[in-house]
Amino acid sequence: MFIEQKKPKDFDCGYNLDLMIAALPRVKDDEERIKYAKRVVGLIKQSHPSWVDKDGKSKAAWDYFFELAEYDLTEYGIENPFNSGHDDDAK
Repeated sequence: MFIEQKKPKDFDCGYNLDLMIAALPRVKDDEERIKYAKRVVGLIKQSHPSWVDKDGKSKAAWDYFFELAEYDLTEYGIENPFNSGHDDDAK
């Protein structure tokens, strides 16, 4: 009945980050899934402010997001903006 809990992968972000990343594939709408992924990266940016540049962009946060996910995010339409040439507008 309860979700098995393990130590969070990132102690600064906590267990909720792990749950958010695990839930992402269940978001059916592509546009909503991308917004949700940006919220996840925004949480990483808030938890690791030293990774964010003066313009609010963070290659390290996006790389970390892709590292934490236990599945291929690109299969769900999520792209790292630093690899795809898009703007990092995750907040």
